[in-house]
Amino acid sequence: MAKSFTIPLTVEDSEGMRLDRWLRKQYPTLSQGIIEKLLRLGKVRLDGKKVTSGVRISIGQVVDVPDTIDAAIHKPAEPKNRIIAPLSNEDEALLESMILWEDDEILVLNKPSGLATQGGSKTFRHLDGLLTAYGIKNGARYRLVHRLDKDTSGVFLVAKSSDVATYLAEAFRHGNVKKIYWAIVVGQPKPGQGVINAPLLKGGDGNHEKVSVTKGGKPAVTNYRTIKGLQKRGITEFAWLEFSPETGRTHQLRVHATHIGYPILGDGKYGGQAATAASRQLHLHARAITFLDRSTGSPLTFMAPPPAHMEATLREFKIDWEQMG
Repeated sequence: MAKSFTIPLTVEDSEGMRLDRWLRKQYPTLSQGIIEKLLRLGKVRLDGKKVTSGVRISIGQVVDVPDTIDAAIHKPAEPKNRIIAPLSNEDEALLESMILWEDDEILVLNKPSGLATQGGSKTFRHLDGLLTAYGIKNGARYRLVHRLDKDTSGVFLVAKSSDVATYLAEAFRHGNVKKIYWAIVVGQPKPGQGVINAPLLKGGDGNHEKVSVTKGGKPAVTNYRTIKGLQKRGITEFAWLEFSPETGRTHQLRVHATHIGYPILGDGKYGGQAATAASRQLHLHARAITFLDRSTGSPLTFMAPPPAHMEATLREFKIDWEQMG
């Protein structure tokens, strides 16, 4: 029997909310009956302890949910041996074009901008679903261990066994995975490099959910440096930055960039009109990820080339990212 594992979710907002309401916020189609059953069986725990649905949560607490929670979301009347639609030729080609590396333990992808990591109340096509169907075809079960925003492209790790998933999930949880992002921002930050230390708090629900810099928020730290200012006729319009986050809060890089006055190009949610005047595509890319090999303890680094729209913007300023990045 395959070993199951848990996915740790950190409470970043909703101070004082009932646990069952918070779970439904994370998984909108999860029924109250399934929530009660998971809690009763100890499948969902708060800070490692069995609790009831009415317990009030606090920012910073960790809710452990089973890796099978997606299956629990489906209606009880749905048969357990439900048929998952096979991949279309187009989706299979897309997935295979995303593969940067694959071995017996991991699959490393270059996730495109516009593809959600997981489903939601109005998201039916997502990476998790595509990998499920792809795994059925290949006799494998792929397990997500982290997330990228829908509009953020870049390197993405997928585990191929429960043991590897547990190892990687713990590495992410304890900050032992180092990530490098590339972004193009409006204007040129001064100084050209530094540290952004600004706590973040999530507010709102669904499509209206938004993160803000708030004194009482969760600690959030981002290192940045300017790779190159993008100039035309001697005037700097944008800057190509490297971000190295020390924490992994929701929308951290987007909010921090706007906080220091240099929103990411294409980020209408946080940068407003200034960020979308030249492009409506988010210029944020997970360039590289580094973690320790489970067997040898040696560092492994994987890198993903930037998406076409970022390449096009750099070319517009006569920048060859392969020569500089």
